[in-house]
Order: sequence, then structure tokens, then C-alpha cells
Amino acid sequence: MNILTDYMTNEMKLNLKEQKFIIFKLKCIVYDLSKFVIILLFFCFTGNLNEYLFAVMISVPLRTQSGGLHFKHYWSCFLFSFGYFVFVIYGLQRIILPFSLLILFMAVCAIINFALSPIQSASRPSLPDAERHSIKQKTFMITVYSAVIVLLFYHTPLAATGYWTIILHSLQLLIAYFIRKGGEKHEQ
Repeated sequence: MNILTDYMTNEMKLNLKEQKFIIFKLKCIVYDLSKFVIILLFFCFTGNLNEYLFAVMISVPLRTQSGGLHFKHYWSCFLFSFGYFVFVIYGLQRIILPFSLLILFMAVCAIINFALSPIQSASRPSLPDAERHSIKQKTFMITVYSAVIVLLFYHTPLAATGYWTIILHSLQLLIAYFIRKGGEKHEQ
């Protein structure tokens, strides 16, 4: 880490705040990649790799735009992520929703995701209103796009994985929103 810090100071001429930001981003990337690989290995060995990759394909764009629940420690974040995918693939995937109910749920999820996003980590500064609105629009479009894919392939085995991933993401945003709002009321 010292080599990187020295390089950023001497070669890139970054101040301490910029260096901390870059190191924070690099740690986030390494942590997220390690979680992805460990969970990928689990689902590979249990024969559910396709389901996991499909769920990741839907959840990563949603999560990166809209945020959600945030944890302070790597292991709590890892366990939540692992439990999230296990719950979708081993628990909820077997619950097949009727097509008409699915359309309703996807519309509600798109509205929830638009209304509540972005939910950021408490350690990040607030976003300007224009950027916040842009993220809301992107989140809505990602949700609609993902829902359309799921609806088009409703009769495939992966459809349930897709719609439960979207539904759980929306529930996660609701929980994060109420936790955050409860904290704000408590702080006043």
C-alpha cells in the first residue's frame, strides 16, 4: 500500500483526500470482486451457476445505481450478499408467480426503485439534486429493462430467479430507506 501512496503523492501529485478516495475505491473493487468469486465458486460447485450469474446480471446494475443496505464490515456484507443469493436461488426460485401478478409486481418495483434511489452509504457525501434525479431515471430504466427480459422469458427456468432478484432488491431499498429515516428521526 505504501508503494501506491508514494506513487500517488510523487508521480500523480494527488492530495491526501484524493489519495484516500482512490484507496477507498480500490478496496471496494477488491472486496466486491472477492465476494463475487467466493459466491460464484459456491454456486458452481452446487450446480446453480447459471442462476447465480443471471441474478448477478440483474442485481449489479440495480445495486450500483440505486444502492441499498450497506454494512460497515466486509464479513457482514459478504454474509448478507451470500444469504441474498442463496435465498433467491434455493428459496424463492421455486415460487412461480402468475404472469398477471408478475406484471403488477414489476411495475410496483420500478416505482419503488425510482422513488427511493439512490440510497448511499452513510460515509458518502450527499449528491446534488441533478445527479440524484439522473440516478433515479437510470434506476427506473434498469428495473424496466430487467423486468421486460424476465417477462419475455417467463416460461424459462431462470425467470423466477430474475423476478425474485428484482423484488428482493426493491424490498432491500424499502428496508434501507426506513432504517435511514428512523435514524434521522432518532438523531433529531
